Amino acid sequence: MPKLDYMLSLLWLLRSRGKMTAEQLAEALEVSVRTVYRYVDLLCQSGVPVVAEPGHGGGFTLPDSFRESPLFFDTNELKAMAHSARIASQAGYPFADALEHALDKISHRLNEDQGEELRRHQTGLEAVPYSTSREIKRLLSDLEEAAAHSRVCCIQYANTTGDAERMRRIHPYRLAYRTNRWYVAAYCELRGSVRMFRVDRIEQLEVTEETFARPEDVTFIELARDTLAGHSKTDASWVTVRIGGDSDVLESIGNQYFVQPFLTEHTDRELRFEMPPSVMLTYMPHLLLSFGTLVSVLEPSLLGERIAELCHEIAEHHTNPKLP
Repeated sequence: MPKLDYMLSLLWLLRSRGKMTAEQLAEALEVSVRTVYRYVDLLCQSGVPVVAEPGHGGGFTLPDSFRESPLFFDTNELKAMAHSARIASQAGYPFADALEHALDKISHRLNEDQGEELRRHQTGLEAVPYSTSREIKRLLSDLEEAAAHSRVCCIQYANTTGDAERMRRIHPYRLAYRTNRWYVAAYCELRGSVRMFRVDRIEQLEVTEETFARPEDVTFIELARDTLAGHSKTDASWVTVRIGGDSDVLESIGNQYFVQPFLTEHTDRELRFEMPPSVMLTYMPHLLLSFGTLVSVLEPSLLGERIAELCHEIAEHHTNPKLP
C-alpha cells in the first residue's frame, strides 16, 4: 500500500476508534510500531494535530474539532457512496470496480458500529444488473478519457439497420446513461453538428492525439435538445401534435428527452407539442406504440395513420416470419 494510503488509514482509525496505542495502530495497519511513529510525525508535519498522551492509558488521539472535520464521512455520506457503487455496477459504469475498491478501503477503517450500520444500508438496496459486455466497458472507458482530455475520436458506427457506416471523426462532449443504454453526445465532423451516438453501436473506436475546443458547462440534455430542435421554430411547416391519455402515461411520454424541446402544454389529460414533421414521423410513432391503447393521437391524423401502418407492418412480420 502506498505511504499516503497508510497515513489516511491511520487518520481513519483515530477518527473512528478514538484513542489508540502505537501497538494497536501497528496491528491494524499491519506495519511495525516504528513505522507508526514515522507516519504520525509525517502527519504532524503536514498540519494534522495528532495528540500523543504518554503513560499508562495513553496513546494517540485527534482533537474533537479535527474529528468533526469534513474530511470524514457521516453515515448518510457512506450510505450514498455504497448505493452509488451498486447502481454504477448495474449500469455498466466502466470504473465501478475502482469505486467498490475505494469503498472497501473506507469500510475497513470504520469501527464496529459504523461498519454494521453501513452493512445494513447496503443490504437495503439492490440494483438489478443489466448485461454489459467487456467491449462496451472498454469503449466507455476510452470515450470518458477522450472527453476528459478533449481528444478527437474516429469511430465506425452502425446505423439503425445494423449496417456499418464509414469511419467518421467525432468530438466527444458527454457520456450519459438512460434506460439501460449508454450514449455519447459528440460533434460529428461528417454532419457538421452535434449528434447522439449509442455506444453499443460503435463498432470501432480510435482515440487520436488531436484535441478540440470543448464547450463548457453544457449538459447532455441541453446537447440533445439542441440537436433535436435544430430546426427554426418560425418554420411554417411545424405541426401541432396532441396526445391524450392517463396522467401517469403522459408524464412518462413528456419526460422523454427527445420530445421535451417541443412540449408546449402538459395537462392531466393531454400533451401538446409543436414540432417539425420529420421529428414527429421519426420519433413519435415508436414512442406512442410502446404505450399501446393507453394513449390516443388527437391530432394530427397523419401521425395516427403512421402508427396504424407500423402496427400492420409488425403484424405482417409476425404472421409471416422470415429468417434474417
